[in-house]
Amino acid sequence: MAIQQIPAAAAGKTMFRTMLTSGTSYTVPTGATYLNITTIGGGGGGSAGGGGYNGNDGTGGVVAYSTLTATSGASIVYAIGAGGAANSDGGTTTFTGATSAAGGKGGNNGGVTAIGMLNAANNMGRGGSGNGSVGGGTGASGSIIVEYWL
Repeated sequence: MAIQQIPAAAAGKTMFRTMLTSGTSYTVPTGATYLNITTIGGGGGGSAGGGGYNGNDGTGGVVAYSTLTATSGASIVYAIGAGGAANSDGGTTTFTGATSAAGGKGGNNGGVTAIGMLNAANNMGRGGSGNGSVGGGTGASGSIIVEYWL
């Protein structure tokens, strides 16, 4: 996991952390001037197994980091990426002004591509594979972590 920068203006202040898993708008707390944003894309859904073989896991959503200058009381629009249904890609998570995080790949949609290999280790909401003729699992929804100092 990457280390985010702590703004110089945060020295001697207390850090607060909020996790967003639903909704569409975030209000910057009074007194906050910087936000560290971690966006996590929705996990890809796993694929079904067949012919006695197991299916493929979906990959975890991409994790992206950003530091933003903020205005107290401002409303910031965001969207949480949905987890992919079986064999479907996860949705992209966005936070206005920050780097977006793409969803993970579905089990048969490139779960072992370069992006899949990059994100397979993070296991951020990936969908499970099917066993035999059992269908694949649904990926977890994405999320956003907001850090600020007061």
